[in-house]
Amino acid sequence: MTFLRWPKRPEDRFTALVRPHLRLLHRMAYRWTQNNDEAEDLVQDILTRLFPRVDELERVDKLGPWLVRVLYRRFVDLYRRNANSPIDDSVEPSGDDALFDERLTVESEQLERLILQRELNRALSSIDSGWRDVVLLHDVEGYAVLEVAEILDLSVGTVKSRLHRARKKLRLALETGTKTVAESC
Repeated sequence: MTFLRWPKRPEDRFTALVRPHLRLLHRMAYRWTQNNDEAEDLVQDILTRLFPRVDELERVDKLGPWLVRVLYRRFVDLYRRNANSPIDDSVEPSGDDALFDERLTVESEQLERLILQRELNRALSSIDSGWRDVVLLHDVEGYAVLEVAEILDLSVGTVKSRLHRARKKLRLALETGTKTVAESC
């Protein structure tokens, strides 16, 4: 049996533990926040909070799902705090449409992929966040139902129910959205 030998410095141990999961953490943070800067801030926030606890991280069996659960809980905490804040942080319209328009000159295959991706993002944003989180974790990130239940602190039955309903809503949103895109071209 081969044992992994961890570097001695806490910084190196932390980096060795967390680095394989950084892309996943950023991807999930971006999906929840819908903003790259906020996603980076969210990931940085949990990493700075977890750094002093490197010894505990080494004892976690499945670190990926555990880190996503920590990220999700922190996102929910910050979302609730911002929702209750008296300060109005109205979001300026993003440049996504302008960026999309600039890319209209790309080859037709890439254009079709961009349209499908845009429609999928719209469909995902049109469903309830609880359902969206389940679909993202299960269908996009590939977590098992049991892992999704653990990450989101839900029962397995609730995850299965939300997954079924979310897929149904997504299918409906994509069908109506595709007709709109096809008619506009």
